[in-house]
Amino acid sequence: MIYSLHMAMRGQTNHTVAAMRTALVGQPTLRFDAMSTIGPAPVERSVIESVTVKGREILVQWDDGIVLSTALRFSGEWHLYRTAEMWRKETYRARVVIEVEGWVAVCFDAPIVETYRQPDRKRHPQSGGIGPNISHPKTDLSGCTQRLLDYRYADAMISDVLMDESVMSGFGNVARSETLWAVGLSPFAKMADLSYEDCAVLIETASRIVRSDPDTSPSVYGRNGQRCMRCRGTVEFKIVGASRRNLYWCPDCQGRLDRRLIPSNLLQGDHTPTHPAELIYFSDAVAARKRFKIFDDLDKLG
Repeated sequence: MIYSLHMAMRGQTNHTVAAMRTALVGQPTLRFDAMSTIGPAPVERSVIESVTVKGREILVQWDDGIVLSTALRFSGEWHLYRTAEMWRKETYRARVVIEVEGWVAVCFDAPIVETYRQPDRKRHPQSGGIGPNISHPKTDLSGCTQRLLDYRYADAMISDVLMDESVMSGFGNVARSETLWAVGLSPFAKMADLSYEDCAVLIETASRIVRSDPDTSPSVYGRNGQRCMRCRGTVEFKIVGASRRNLYWCPDCQGRLDRRLIPSNLLQGDHTPTHPAELIYFSDAVAARKRFKIFDDLDKLG
């Protein structure tokens, strides 16, 4: 009997999570209330990135790194309503309210509700504190540029470094993909290959994007498998980093400083090209060799 009860509760939870994913993921947050909960809250208009379940614990994560954990145990449950729909339980029993365009998700009677930031860069001994908030109009962007240029790990990928709050804050995961796409830079470029001009353009573009109209449709984020709006290539998707965040990019027009395009024999020597023109040249050379090989094979086959 207890086993059947557990299975029934698990099935109900999975059904609720599936409905919440459909309604919430990819949507800007219009309202977030976590009653009697101490912890950080997602910033206004931050995008809900994922809704996951672990047993009877439901996790909601935003693109600014905030995670909401609700341990439902035997008493708690999530409800999903249309915006104007009447709730099926009393308002005083609500522990969390999340509202997006057209939908309201409410968590009732959960015994444990907490929010936290992942990763929490404030506790990292080498982080050097939180970087300037680039969403503020009066922020000195040159300071962020210098922090980016002086990043302590030369082999780190730029897509990971942009999410490090020791460089800058106020920058979400959606803005990461949009910024890299806007400047045509590969998310897999290494910090050692970036010039001061690269860093300055990245920071200025990032600041412009986070302060732009939140209702503007993303150019690349969430468009996996669709045509790139700039070059008509195909947008790709990958989960990257220790925090397992979503990354979207167009390989056709974001190949600049992407070392994966360089022939492996050059990577082993001392003359590895890093200039964008060199990378394009060698990338085209590799593609040309592949085309000639195909023609040669066709000739041999008669």
